Amino acid sequence: MTTTRFDEDIRTEPLGAGRHRVEIRERWNVVAGPNGGYVAALVANAMTAELAQPERQLRSITVHFLERPRFAPAEVTVEILRRGRSLSSLAAHLRQDDRVVASALAAFSVPWTSPITWERELPGHAHDDPPVGTSRRISPTHLDNFDVDLRLPAPMFSGHTEARVGGWIRTADPRPVDPVALVAFSDALPPAPFTRMTGPMAVPTVDLTVHIRASLPHPGLDPADHVYADFVTHHAADGFHAEDGVIWAPDGTVLAESRQLAITR
Repeated sequence: MTTTRFDEDIRTEPLGAGRHRVEIRERWNVVAGPNGGYVAALVANAMTAELAQPERQLRSITVHFLERPRFAPAEVTVEILRRGRSLSSLAAHLRQDDRVVASALAAFSVPWTSPITWERELPGHAHDDPPVGTSRRISPTHLDNFDVDLRLPAPMFSGHTEARVGGWIRTADPRPVDPVALVAFSDALPPAPFTRMTGPMAVPTVDLTVHIRASLPHPGLDPADHVYADFVTHHAADGFHAEDGVIWAPDGTVLAESRQLAITR
């Protein structure tokens, strides 16, 4: 199978004893440092490699960003906290220069038989609303790693009443949608508050949680297909805002849900 640019950018080199070497690449720059979704994907990929049980899929990951990583080599140390009969719990730390710059907890599990099943519907505006483009001023370098068709309620920084961004997204080089890609997608688009703001602001992420809600690979989802990501902010106060996201397959299946807390400054 051909190695895509995304696969190369999240590549891990096992060093033994739970240690994995990674490279934080500058093409994932988002104004003043690497994109948080990309950093989370690097950590998730190292945890997946350390567990080495493909039947146990990543189901939940929470990453706390302690300080801004540099564009340079780094090391992810992974600890398997518990390996149960069906679910494994792991912890990981991303280190540079002997400093922890991000920490994560994750759960990997086989699918379970569910007594209840219902879906959140793919929003109508995914197909109905015309895409609204962005300028390079608000499209940092990291967006070049994706193919995105934005769907916005209004142009960014227009003072709109709704803080929402959405769009059809895939990696720039087509590849199967897996849990690590969904982690990257969960923080790929411009921040939801940008449509409600009247000017650019820095919005560094404090923590990011992603729940993978479907078994992958998803039937009928071709590597060249886009998935639909929708993010909304309902509340902003005290210099923080939370952003809730959902990612759907084109057939309406929910693939992932996310939530992040960010500083607004």
